[in-house]
Amino acid sequence: MNKTENILVIEDSKTMNNIIKSELDKMEYNITQAWTFADAKLALSKKTYDLIILDLHLPDGEGFELIANIQSLTKTKVIVLTSNNDSELREELFEYGILDYIIKDQNLAYSMLEIKKVLKSLQEDHKGNILVIDDSRVICNQISTIIEPRNYKVITSLNAKDGMIKLLNDDYKLIILDMELPDIHGLKVLEMIRRNKKFLELPIIVLSGTSNAEIIRDSLKNGASDFFKKPFVFEELILKVDLWTDYSNKANELQYLNQHLKSVVAKEVQQNQEKDKMMFQQSRLAQMGEMIAMIAHQWRQPLNNLSLLNQLLVTKYKQNKLDDKTVNHFQTSSSKQIEMMSNTIDDFRNFFKTNKNTMTTNLKTIYEKVVTIVGESIKQTKINLITDIKDDIEDINTYESEMMQVVLNIIKNAQDVLLEKKISNPTIKVYISQKTCRISDNAGGIPDVIIDQIFDPYFSTKTNKDGTGLGLYMSKTIVEQHCNGKLSVRNDQDGAVFTIKL
Repeated sequence: MNKTENILVIEDSKTMNNIIKSELDKMEYNITQAWTFADAKLALSKKTYDLIILDLHLPDGEGFELIANIQSLTKTKVIVLTSNNDSELREELFEYGILDYIIKDQNLAYSMLEIKKVLKSLQEDHKGNILVIDDSRVICNQISTIIEPRNYKVITSLNAKDGMIKLLNDDYKLIILDMELPDIHGLKVLEMIRRNKKFLELPIIVLSGTSNAEIIRDSLKNGASDFFKKPFVFEELILKVDLWTDYSNKANELQYLNQHLKSVVAKEVQQNQEKDKMMFQQSRLAQMGEMIAMIAHQWRQPLNNLSLLNQLLVTKYKQNKLDDKTVNHFQTSSSKQIEMMSNTIDDFRNFFKTNKNTMTTNLKTIYEKVVTIVGESIKQTKINLITDIKDDIEDINTYESEMMQVVLNIIKNAQDVLLEKKISNPTIKVYISQKTCRISDNAGGIPDVIIDQIFDPYFSTKTNKDGTGLGLYMSKTIVEQHCNGKLSVRNDQDGAVFTIKL
């Protein structure tokens, strides 16, 4: 049932009628209201409705008459809303094919919730096929009458042989099986169905004219999901049909997930790898801005020296004092400055080069290459960089440029926080031994409330510096997922301590 379809609310209580209309308006249904039997007849004469919500006792007539006059409850569905809890009337109305029988009480919210449940169920255009195998045409017709208005399709068979043929040729959500069939006993039919692996999980409701405990036990042991004694209560059968078809849907979903688990996992892994790749790129792009600033720092002095050498050469030339000594000095000194600038470019180019293969290196080499990039920047900001490198350094097989990014990121974060807090005698300490690198600062540490979050993606404390929150996330990803190591953080008496173990 689509939300654009038409609903007629027949209820003499204006409060209840208006509550229903208000709630269903929010769900985008087209609502018509009727407060009397006459209003309802007039509304039904002008228009066809997809659903009627009906109070049985109206001031000028009985709602039951309206149901009796509706030719097809499959097309025009009915929810009865009444304060009458007469069990015989209730059963008779279900035999007509109503969707639900909701008792009105002082808890109007609960009654409204029940109506919404039915509407939600009706939004499924086709809830599946149900196979009824019973030699009684009356029983088959009764089941069709009460089940089909709920958007099921009921297929009937009057004997076991025909039922088995239909079962093999179509898909079903549920089987309703009579025990006393003319050609094969129901217990044998149960065995035949369960023998086929395709139908192991298919729910089967057994109907029988006997309440013999042995028959019930044998039915359940041979594969029946539920048991009903004839004559059955219509509403109870409806509830069980909904229950077991819902179970069938969940079982099919679980089977599908099990069959496709590997592909689902592989797809999720691929998506996570793509996400990490994108974040990795974002992190590198964010660092490129800082890299440009570092290049500027390291080029400023060589460029200044080249300018002075150039001025000296021009001055000597104008004074006619340009001799071999001056030219040789210019050539040697300028070549030295140009080489220094060229090396700077190489250092930064190697840093951003994507290496897909591991290489043999060590943490000392990685750190020293980082210092060639960041050292001048730290020197310019008057931060003490204290290095303690032991003699027991061990070689490792890893992604060198990625590990350089991790070490550089931690040092730059320390530099930023020291400058931000204007720490007197700012210091960064680097300790390297074997396969461990420890980087600490004296900026006071990371607040306890956020220390567990600093490795989360997009978490950043650099709100005034447009921090991306990706640096430490990607650092942890590189160390722990790419390089099989461990990156951790703690506070000591002076500040934060980051430890890399490979």
